[in-house]
Amino acid sequence: MAKAKKGFNAKLYAVIVFFLVAAILASITVITFKNRYIGFDPEKVAVAYVESIVTRGDGYNAYKNALVSKNYKYGDYIREYYMYPVIYAECNYKPGDDTDTLKGYNDESYMSDATKNDDGTLAGAVIDRMYPYYVELIVKNNGWDNYDVIFKKYFRKLAEVRENTFGDKYLTDEIMFTALEANVASYGEELTGTDEVIDENTKLKISEKKLGLYEEKFGEDYRITCEVVKNTPCESLEGYKKSLNKEALETYKISVDEINEAVAVVIEIKANGEKIGSVSVNVVKIGGTWYVETFNTKTADLYNIAPVEIKNPYADLPRPKNK
Repeated sequence: MAKAKKGFNAKLYAVIVFFLVAAILASITVITFKNRYIGFDPEKVAVAYVESIVTRGDGYNAYKNALVSKNYKYGDYIREYYMYPVIYAECNYKPGDDTDTLKGYNDESYMSDATKNDDGTLAGAVIDRMYPYYVELIVKNNGWDNYDVIFKKYFRKLAEVRENTFGDKYLTDEIMFTALEANVASYGEELTGTDEVIDENTKLKISEKKLGLYEEKFGEDYRITCEVVKNTPCESLEGYKKSLNKEALETYKISVDEINEAVAVVIEIKANGEKIGSVSVNVVKIGGTWYVETFNTKTADLYNIAPVEIKNPYADLPRPKNK
């Protein structure tokens, strides 16, 4: 798309970006809906967490099954701790501050003509430029286990890339979510491949058929499954609680004393019936609901089933003109 230097079709690019973002938002809605109905079963919670990572390389949405999502809507937590510090960078913002009284880069006074007149072309270019950086973060950090580093670095870079592309500092949480979630989806497509899709209304080709890394490794009709092979209750709950990151729990608005049960769920991953890996997932119970405890759950190996390679630097991508 944005790689074409000649004959760049801005309107086609904008339409494709629109359909891509719509598909991403629809899939996230489905994931959120399903997660409401699995929280009463520790094994289902653990499997959902692992499946998100194994099937799509999506450690980002996997956290919707984790402790971080107990008292927050996941998106609200990301806004408060990672987006707002960038958007309100000139306001000495601290998590929890009332943003209604602050003037951040989301104020319309920061909009340039490029932002006001963009038909989706430049927004799509920002997404394209950020993707190589996203891949680099995932590869160098061995996945999403250290979400703190990924969110901080990604959103700082996004502000820089968007300013470079649009020529202004305008930045909103919607812009940030759209770019990140589009990059997460593209990473998944590198693993799973894409089918040729033609929009039945516009007759535009939304995506090309392309083999994914899993298809190349396991065959086009591959099937990856995640099965629980062991469930071990914690023998010393008080000792286990002492091992948890209390500072991080405080940002989730959780007290360690709320945890009333913990188990380790071992999940075996198979491709076409053959074992290709396993992982132990710690799951804790608060009230009647189970959550993945991510401090001691390590998922780095799950990103190496079919490793995605670091891409060309984002700066090498062409800069389309805003018409």
